[in-house]
Amino acid sequence: MKKRILLSLVSFFMMTTTWATLKEMYQMTVTADANGKTGATATLTLNLKNKDLPINWSCIVTLPEGVTYVDGSLAIVEGRYPEGYNPEPKATVNGNGTVTFTCEGEDGVTLTNTAGAVATFEVAVASTVEPGDYAVIVNESTVATANGNVYNWPNANEFTWTIEAGSTAKKGDVNTDGSVDVADVVAILNKMAGQEVSGNADVNNDGSVDVADVVAILNIMAGAE
Repeated sequence: MKKRILLSLVSFFMMTTTWATLKEMYQMTVTADANGKTGATATLTLNLKNKDLPINWSCIVTLPEGVTYVDGSLAIVEGRYPEGYNPEPKATVNGNGTVTFTCEGEDGVTLTNTAGAVATFEVAVASTVEPGDYAVIVNESTVATANGNVYNWPNANEFTWTIEAGSTAKKGDVNTDGSVDVADVVAILNKMAGQEVSGNADVNNDGSVDVADVVAILNIMAGAE
């Protein structure tokens, strides 16, 4: 009995030590350059702290309720990946609302530096979200390194993100000129083409800006909403 207790204590100590070492060597976190705003989109950044040189990385991000990932906006951060790495970042929205991010590079080519941003992604904050501080959590991080090591840890790195009250502009007033008209349809088309707009282009609050938002504006103009 004493031997089992001793072995359990040793195992617990080793697990604690391993976890502390992994946290020191590797860590994935989310940060934001600005506060979020209700009824608008925002950009969050995935960061990787690493000791060895990684080839691949992955993690699961839990977003606050009412905040959704905007499909197709995952972007490579310049300067973090060397020439020839050819990363293919992917984002998968899971059934429970979490987002699984993965990035795989060419064999034998590793990320540069030892810490910093590895990807940025866009999220949409619903207009119904109450302003306040919210947790953005990173779980189930995995890093594969050039020397063949694979590190997995279910740590929960939590980032506190402040969401503020957004513009009080009326729904559909994408160019914030005080009225909902054809100019707002043009503003949405410009947003779809990659241009910036002053108001919320996600008129139907489904997490993406597309033809459905044009239809939503036409319905508003027709008095259907």
